[in-house]
Amino acid sequence: MGVCCTQYQNGKFENLAPPEFIKEDIKYDQYAVQIQKNYKGYKARKLYNKMKIKVEDSPIVHYPKPEIAQKLSQTPTDYALTVQKALYKLGPFRYNDYINSEDPHKRSKNFQITDEDKKLPFLEPHRLIDGAIYIGQWKNGMKWGKGKQIWPDGSVYEGFWQNNKVCGIGRLIHQNGDVYVGDWLDDKCHGFGIYTHYDGTVYEGDWIEDKQEGQGIEEYPDNTRYKGQFLNSMKHGEGECFYSNKNYYKGEFQCNFIHGQGKFKWSDGKEYEGAWENNQMHGYGEFKWPDGRSYRGYYKHDLKEGEGEFIIDENTRYKGSWKNGKQHGDGVFVVKDIPRSGVWYEGIRIQWKDQF
Repeated sequence: MGVCCTQYQNGKFENLAPPEFIKEDIKYDQYAVQIQKNYKGYKARKLYNKMKIKVEDSPIVHYPKPEIAQKLSQTPTDYALTVQKALYKLGPFRYNDYINSEDPHKRSKNFQITDEDKKLPFLEPHRLIDGAIYIGQWKNGMKWGKGKQIWPDGSVYEGFWQNNKVCGIGRLIHQNGDVYVGDWLDDKCHGFGIYTHYDGTVYEGDWIEDKQEGQGIEEYPDNTRYKGQFLNSMKHGEGECFYSNKNYYKGEFQCNFIHGQGKFKWSDGKEYEGAWENNQMHGYGEFKWPDGRSYRGYYKHDLKEGEGEFIIDENTRYKGSWKNGKQHGDGVFVVKDIPRSGVWYEGIRIQWKDQF
């Protein structure tokens, strides 16, 4: 019968195997049980993942809850007239122009669609609780990926979505005909974008939370063009403006006004460089005329005020006090290097201080 580990003696079985062999057997049994346990766990996880993939691939999983959106049988096409005109002019929104684009102005900084996003199902039109209608991709009951939304007022958005919010590159046509094409974040213009007003005004540049902010270019229907910094949707900071009448300004802006230090050139050859306040020469500056005349001194609300020197030609000049744009107070009049001190009142000399 072979070697037996036990022997019957005096009515009892005695274990003849050494203790160390027994311990090794126990360790082996525990190790085998652990292997079987791990293998069963691996098989269970694998089966779960297969089932999970099949469920996630099913469009049913991605449908929104009935209390959030109701499925419609067809998509409405009765857009507002201004929206129809814009759609006809712009044509369809081309998603592929913005997916993984190398153009920095077409590449979103806020959302890039993934390969998994591309596989998300396009579901039937759904009317949302706010009355808007959405047609596009869904992910676990949320608008996600490519999609188009029509609001009750007729405004239309087409572009990318994430977590039920407009996010990434997209185009919004407002009910009044205004159009924004660019980057979005959490339902707000955020990044680079182009906003075209119905009246023809166009802004192209940076946005932060629905406001023009950063570097941008704004062009108006009369061909006036501003290029520079924006803050809170206003020209603010360093910039330059090319006016339709051929005037030109380069310098500082504040809240849409020329404000700070800057240089203005008129189309007829005049130019001023110095301090500004609310679109007016205000503070110290220098004004030059094309015929050679010049003024160097202080201004107040576009008029010479305070101390200043007016050079008429190479032989004639006045240096002294000014008020409301006229010589007023003490001054010195120089003709061919011969100075004469006098007193002026509202541009008229009333006396000479020196005697010949």
